[in-house]
Amino acid sequence: MTQDSIDVRGDTRPALTSLRFVAALLVFVSHAAFLSPFANAAVAEGFGAVAHNAGHLGVSFFFVLSGFVLTWSAGAGDSLRSFYRRRFVKIIPNHLVVFAPAVGLMFLIGAGIGLAPFLLNLFLLQAWVWDFELAAQSPNSPTWSLGVEVLFYALFPLFYLVVRRIRHDRVWFWWVATGLLVLAIPLVVGAVTPSGPPSPAFEGGTWVQQKALLFFPITRLPDFLIGMLTARLVQERRFVKIGLGWAMALTAVVYVAGLFVPRIYAFAGLWAFPVALLVGAAAARDPRRPGLLESRPAVWAGEASYAFFLVHLPLLLFVLAMIGGLPPTGAKMGTVPGILFILGMAVVSLLVSRLLFVTVERPAMQRWARSRRTGPDWQPVTGDGGDAARTVDGDGHDRSGRTVV
Repeated sequence: MTQDSIDVRGDTRPALTSLRFVAALLVFVSHAAFLSPFANAAVAEGFGAVAHNAGHLGVSFFFVLSGFVLTWSAGAGDSLRSFYRRRFVKIIPNHLVVFAPAVGLMFLIGAGIGLAPFLLNLFLLQAWVWDFELAAQSPNSPTWSLGVEVLFYALFPLFYLVVRRIRHDRVWFWWVATGLLVLAIPLVVGAVTPSGPPSPAFEGGTWVQQKALLFFPITRLPDFLIGMLTARLVQERRFVKIGLGWAMALTAVVYVAGLFVPRIYAFAGLWAFPVALLVGAAAARDPRRPGLLESRPAVWAGEASYAFFLVHLPLLLFVLAMIGGLPPTGAKMGTVPGILFILGMAVVSLLVSRLLFVTVERPAMQRWARSRRTGPDWQPVTGDGGDAARTVDGDGHDRSGRTVV
């Protein structure tokens, strides 16, 4: 199989689409823990202790998956213009639609927003800002990761040329080396930034460490790169033979271990290897044995995962503000009502995100992702073993606009 001959049998891609929602749900859980509605201090503390790394794992999954999907769906006939056009249309319409009410929400809850953070957030530049006060004034704080993705998109054409030129027998070496680099970055950051303003997110750490390890685009590039290398290994059918269940179990074990190591390692360092194995296992999954992740409800939720990622925190803040104010002095609930509140908000966020997907994201991709002047940027991508060729664009959508990667 050549670098551009990609197996895209439709059965294998829905698992990745469904896992997108799982990752977005992990981010939701971490924010629900941070805004904990529980009146019982022990319950709130326990929930926070268990869930505080969920968002870090979810974001790392998105970064690795981004490198995988872009490499998987790249075609020799694709132009830089069409690639960047699709990237812009994929992320910007949803961002703008959610950004406006998120700004209004800040004034509603009495937070307000200055001109500088407004512009930084609007143009997705907040990930580059080291000043905590500016970074904290975000109308929709999860969008920092979109700023990181923008750097990934900018560098992808160059990275793709490099990755596809790695010798066949050296891809695994670079895969392991990249994962070890992700593990090593916290050691370096911890050594060179021993002091500074305390971090609001983890005890004993500094804001500079949190910024450098979690938010800073440059230090997140290896996550993207290991996703690209994973795609090449799967394309060439040389990825490690690990079942999706085992990959999930390994990720769960690493997550539990991460609860007992210094937080500086849990922002990103722990996740590259298990997440890359999870993505690769899902992509290499036997299409003749579909499971829960290929079910229609799972894929239905997965298609709205980007919108879910954008809307969940503003919705949480809005509802909490309406029912009694924001933590730490706002509305507090009993354990059972608190659990029901979190579950209910997850459902509400999913329904709103699905509405956003249907009315904004999907129509925008169908209408503007491809130039009407030049025609569709469809790349023929063929499978092995006599499977009929399918046709996808460079964003992993088939002709109907359905995500297949």
